[in-house]
Amino acid sequence: MMLTTALAHWGTDQPTLALLSAKHALCIQQCCVNIQICLSGELSTALVELTLDTIFCKNMAFFCNVSLVRNFLLSVCRSAGANEDFTEEDDMTTGNLGPLMEPHPPESSSDNEEETVSLAAGQEFSTDVQLTFCVMRRSCGLQDSALQEGVRMRLRIVESSGQEIPELFKDLSARLVSVHIERDCFSITFKTVEEIWKFSTYLALGHVARCLENFLFDQTFWLNEALVDDVEISVTINQEHLATVYLGLLLQEGTFFAKALCPITNPDDDDLCIKKNDLVMVKNVGQDSFWEGMLLSSGRHDLVPVSAMQPLPYPFYQWFLKTYPGSAGSPSPGKCLFDHAIGKGTCVAVVDNNSKGTDELNFNKGEQLEIVGFLLSGLEWFVGRCVSSGKTGFVRTIHVKPESFKPLDTHLVFLSEEEKALLTMLDPSSEQCYDTLLNNLSKTDINTVYRLDKLVKFEFPDLKNKSQLEEMSLDGFTESSMLERCEAVPTEHSPEQTDSKSQCSNKDITCLTFSSEDTFKEMDELEEDPKFFVELNTWDTEDSDVFEPILMFLNEDHYVSHYQSLYDISFSFLNSTFSGFSEEGELVRYLENAREWAKKSRMNWALRRICFLLGRLCTKKVKFSQARVYFEESLGVPGCGFADTFLLTALYINLAAIYLKQNMKEKLEVILEKANTLFLCLPQHLFSSFNEFEVLQLVLRKAIMTSDMHLEARTCFLVMTLFLKLGRMEGALPFVERLQFLSLSISAQTTVSPVDLNWMLSTLYYDKYLPHMSLGSLRLASDQRRSLHATLQKVDRFIQNAIRLNAQWEGDNSPLPAQITIYLKQALAIASQSGDIQAQRDLCLSLVNVYQHYRVFDGAVEYAERAIETGRQINEEEAFKASLLLAWLLICNEQVEKASDILASLLKSLDETDSSTQRGVVHNLLAICLRKENRIKEAAGNLYWALKKSQETGNKRNQALTLANFGYLALSIRAYVLAEGYLLRSLQLFSELLHSSTDADHVQACLLLGQCYIDTKRTEEGRLCYETALLIAMSARNLHSQLHAAKSLSSFYEKVLPRHGQCIIYSEHCVALSRQLKDKRLEGELLETLSKLYSSLKTEKACRKSLDYTKQSLRIFIDLGKKDKEAESWLQAGRIYYMIRENELVEMYLQAAIETAQRMNDSQFVMRMYEEAGDVFYKGNGHREAAIAFYRDGAVPLSRSTGDADSELRLINKLTELETNLKHYDDALQYATLAVRLSVSTGDQLKERIAFHRLASVHYSLQQYEMAENYYLKALSLSPLQCVKEASYFVKVYHRLGDLTLHKLEDALDALGYFNLALAAALEELENKEALYIIYIKLAEIHARHVPDETLHSFFMSNAQALRKEPAPDTDTFCEQYKL
Repeated sequence: MMLTTALAHWGTDQPTLALLSAKHALCIQQCCVNIQICLSGELSTALVELTLDTIFCKNMAFFCNVSLVRNFLLSVCRSAGANEDFTEEDDMTTGNLGPLMEPHPPESSSDNEEETVSLAAGQEFSTDVQLTFCVMRRSCGLQDSALQEGVRMRLRIVESSGQEIPELFKDLSARLVSVHIERDCFSITFKTVEEIWKFSTYLALGHVARCLENFLFDQTFWLNEALVDDVEISVTINQEHLATVYLGLLLQEGTFFAKALCPITNPDDDDLCIKKNDLVMVKNVGQDSFWEGMLLSSGRHDLVPVSAMQPLPYPFYQWFLKTYPGSAGSPSPGKCLFDHAIGKGTCVAVVDNNSKGTDELNFNKGEQLEIVGFLLSGLEWFVGRCVSSGKTGFVRTIHVKPESFKPLDTHLVFLSEEEKALLTMLDPSSEQCYDTLLNNLSKTDINTVYRLDKLVKFEFPDLKNKSQLEEMSLDGFTESSMLERCEAVPTEHSPEQTDSKSQCSNKDITCLTFSSEDTFKEMDELEEDPKFFVELNTWDTEDSDVFEPILMFLNEDHYVSHYQSLYDISFSFLNSTFSGFSEEGELVRYLENAREWAKKSRMNWALRRICFLLGRLCTKKVKFSQARVYFEESLGVPGCGFADTFLLTALYINLAAIYLKQNMKEKLEVILEKANTLFLCLPQHLFSSFNEFEVLQLVLRKAIMTSDMHLEARTCFLVMTLFLKLGRMEGALPFVERLQFLSLSISAQTTVSPVDLNWMLSTLYYDKYLPHMSLGSLRLASDQRRSLHATLQKVDRFIQNAIRLNAQWEGDNSPLPAQITIYLKQALAIASQSGDIQAQRDLCLSLVNVYQHYRVFDGAVEYAERAIETGRQINEEEAFKASLLLAWLLICNEQVEKASDILASLLKSLDETDSSTQRGVVHNLLAICLRKENRIKEAAGNLYWALKKSQETGNKRNQALTLANFGYLALSIRAYVLAEGYLLRSLQLFSELLHSSTDADHVQACLLLGQCYIDTKRTEEGRLCYETALLIAMSARNLHSQLHAAKSLSSFYEKVLPRHGQCIIYSEHCVALSRQLKDKRLEGELLETLSKLYSSLKTEKACRKSLDYTKQSLRIFIDLGKKDKEAESWLQAGRIYYMIRENELVEMYLQAAIETAQRMNDSQFVMRMYEEAGDVFYKGNGHREAAIAFYRDGAVPLSRSTGDADSELRLINKLTELETNLKHYDDALQYATLAVRLSVSTGDQLKERIAFHRLASVHYSLQQYEMAENYYLKALSLSPLQCVKEASYFVKVYHRLGDLTLHKLEDALDALGYFNLALAAALEELENKEALYIIYIKLAEIHARHVPDETLHSFFMSNAQALRKEPAPDTDTFCEQYKL
């Protein structure tokens, strides 16, 4: 009753009550007293939580059930006015799980059915998650139905063809369970926490959606710029279920990290005191309500109540704490007075500070302090400068209040301007020169190589001479100079030098190009660092002059640029500052002597720096105790440490790292927070040791405890920078991903623009061989790196990943994926802004090559025209080349007139030059234009000049192409002898060439010669040419040419020299080639053809083979969404089942064909499917009556509704014949009568004659002979005998009438007349001896029995005997033919 009251107070319905298991009823009832107290506001929220957790802890179902009821109780508490300090962060709900929720505004939540998931320990739960996708228009925010259907079609194709979809989700760190195409979703699952961590991160960063776009949109989509800009794929997922799966996987692993929800003390152990928000590692030890917990701050173990632990929400935290274990301090108890997590400006002291601590700033209450660098509210200290005294030092954050404190600019988020510039330039890939890449992408031989005229109505992919991309090396570029036309990015001052490990020759094992020297310092300001010779023989002298140079160099009281090598992580001072020593031990002894002289000379700064160098050398040799002594000595040297902040920072951080390693807690407490301040608050940190990562780990644990996103972001930035400097790409990746996520999260809260790390992520994913991820992040990369070199890096990275995904992009004549146009256009825009004419021209030609390959000629023409404009500004040669390319594109696009005008002007411009090759190219293209305009003589004249120019230059390839064009020209006017001669000469020249780039033209010339031979009935020579073409294409491994030749051979053996076996062999080879080309449309059509070839053999084995191919084509057409082809495939399968007599399946497949056709909303097509389905039975030998329903109930009504009288008449005639054959004469009479009416309305006498003839035949079958006679005569009257071809019909009908009147109507005179008319018709058809013989016999019989006349009887018998002496007529056949 008390529970019901509580639930009623919350407004819970009956289904919610049902969720509370009856087995917990007793425990709940025991706790309801506390709940009632809570309702009155007398119980703290924390106690309510403990009460609630007590209810469910026994069954360990707290991840699922506690979440539900906790929300209920907390709502009750808040509604009752509970004022406990409890935030949403502490709420252990499945929905608050960091990257499992999108940091930017979520796209939407899926409406998938909720699964019942039990997360009790030891119980199974479902880990399947539904990922839904939708193609959206950005402009209107609505779904694009047409593109959505296109995406479904693409999914059907790839799902049936291989492992592409599982490979995609493998890159996305998920396991594909199934694909639900019609529901637009994927079912995925996870087996480990790491998998769900990675996937949820990719989902939050937008990589999942971008990967799906790259995967699902076809090539033509990327060539439509308007679509690319406006369309995106939106992905949705059930966030609550995903979070539940994450928590369940944590439970399964048995050990996880959690935050304490409230203070916990152990009466038996005073040392174990867990504070709220302390980090605890929780481990399942088999008890219900208590698990083993290890406090990270102290490392102490004890049992802790599970109900008081909240698992860390972000999977990244779980990974980090497991991968990098270590201690974590407790959160700072102090309260900060600053509203913003990070900022800069001024503040005012609220207390007097006269501390004597090292490097601390003394100030009086009310004094104004300027913040040096940043102030992070999550840190205890910041670096301040007193405005009145000008001194700099550490200041406690709680000792000041903000005055003009403001957050960082919106475009910085948590970085300084210098760091933002550095981040933009960070590139974990080797420096390369992209001149070669751009040259190869833009390469065209249009101004040197002739073009072959194309076959008319060519079905196969274009066999054009591709630009020789085979010369392009994608494996890297070794030119020493960078792309000269790339703009240099403005740089600013920094003390950091280029890492000596930044170069790497192998494109697959890239290192960091981390040059903060290039980022922060102008190159012309660099000066050579001074070098000091280590004189081995003078160390023990007491002459201070030996050490004076080094002491003077190191004794500057401020930082100078030459000190950079002393501090950097690469220990470059070993080579750049000192020389003359053979091992580091000698340098150490030298520095120890220098240290002594620095002490004697009271040169404090020199002493401080020498001690620091000695400490670094000891650290390098892992002598941490000795290093600690040197660092402590250096830090203890009097002087203002902030005069050289880089040295001060290095000392504090190195000491803190050593204290951590040696577990010196007391010393660590003194300097740790100050080290953190120097590390995180001062921009442009200069790393000196990898041990600094130990300190960063501690800071990151603190950020996790305090949920300070800005502190976490600064830490991740520093960790990322350190790992990248050291070339540890795999170690850097999680921190780069986390930093990008934090940037998006902070941006979502403050509407600031995020820091873009997508280019860096693309490079790191490439190094891990995750091509889908690399391309996805490349799509998201912004244009912050706005330089031509940076954009060409994107182009190169895209090509490298595309090759990894599909080997067909790599090869001699391989095209480029259409998606590359996105990056080429970006580069073109930058080149246009910078005025780089050469780059603009090259990029325009690159775009032309891509658009031309995909036959999008409008786009190719647009960029060719731009190439002409930019080429003119370079020189006339470049403009000429671009103009030739434009003319060729217009020819390919059938804009022959415009192409002719351009070529005529180009030819005129060559009058004053002596370029034979260019003149020949123009003549050749002009000849192609004239041939298309049917101006044969002029075309031949231009080909003559083209041939002459190629002979002058000795270019055999161009000669061969010209002769092939001559042959095609002659073939088009049927001058076969000329065509043969030209083509044979062309083939002879082609055979002398060894260039692979000529293979496609060689194949086409062979096919032209084969066509010439076939047209002249020389089939054997034609077959030989076709086979030769196929062999050439196979030796060149040119799939398109093989396909063309194999299709020609298949057609040859089908139509010219019918041989079903050979035809089938070449058709099967075509299918295999289409699969290699991954052209599903072509594969489906070829399978359809192959099926028909097998079915024509009409054997059971052949029919079953045909059925197999039909089903394969059916699957493809279903995947492609080709409803018409799908319906025809269903119909073909039905035909084959009819042929092999599996009648139970015939109608099922025929009905499937009709239902598929009906979904097209095309009445004519549906009617055709009904008719063809009926024809299966109509033309067959069994179950012919089944055709009636298809005709009568389906096809005929549709023909009437569409007003197609011809189709209706044809169908009625078929019904008439069917009913007659089935001896349903009454029904046949109705249809025959209707057919007569329809035929009369058409006005076609032939159709009328057929209808009347059928009507007469029906009346004859009904024994209505007079009616039959009447309609036979009507049929004859509609078609008077005017030619020999019609005589056969008259013979048959008059013979039928004579027979009818003689035997049925018993009118011998009429019969005599009809037989005489039949004789007259037969005499018109003298070759029909059988008909004459039978008619003579019939007439002789009538004159012998019915109308006696001995003379005529003898005459007709003698004629019959005369015919009998000739080869015996096939009277049986005749009788059957004439229905005798």
